[in-house]
Amino acid sequence: MATVSLPTTHNPTKAVMNIERMQLMYGALSPFVRKVMVSAHEKNLVDSIDLVPTAVGAGKTNETLMAINPVGKIPTLVLADGTPVHDSTVIIDHFDTLVPEPRLIPVVVKERIRALRMNATADGLLVAGVLVRAELTRPEANRWPEWHAAQLSKVRACLQSLDQEVQGAGASPTIGEVAAGIALGWVDFRMSELAWRDDCVNLARWYAEFSQRPSMLATAPKG
Repeated sequence: MATVSLPTTHNPTKAVMNIERMQLMYGALSPFVRKVMVSAHEKNLVDSIDLVPTAVGAGKTNETLMAINPVGKIPTLVLADGTPVHDSTVIIDHFDTLVPEPRLIPVVVKERIRALRMNATADGLLVAGVLVRAELTRPEANRWPEWHAAQLSKVRACLQSLDQEVQGAGASPTIGEVAAGIALGWVDFRMSELAWRDDCVNLARWYAEFSQRPSMLATAPKG
């Protein structure tokens, strides 16, 4: 089974000083966890995070996680004082309070809207993609073709939207670019049959470069 390489060793040359240690409840195959870890790399916060493997899955309840995060999902960040922070976007927003630059969620309104809109589109792509795959795991007699088609159309629409959005990408990535990169990596890993590059030339060109960032390479699926 494929795993995601998540760094656990301390590198004093990259550590951010005066940041209290945090715990991240994670699963190695979660794209939302990867979004947080890519952001942590971009913010130089990796060495301040202790990773806690946390089992979640359909039809399962992780009581330990539920006691911290009532939604019962990963990633969930626990601060040094025990304060829980959950949802990848909220966690990344907290990272911006710890290390002001580079800013992942811009302050300027127009730039902020674009970054958060792009983030929402990428997250929506992931959610729809997961639903597409889940439908295909059902016995064929129990499948709902219209539901499958509707979710697949959302995946394609999100890809087309991101194809336009990346044309406004700057030199320093925002949460929008990070989320897009993670979503595309997931599509390549889980839905390679889409061949999305044929219809999204701008996005394909952008991702070819973005996927080579150190933060993306350090968190890429392995195996």
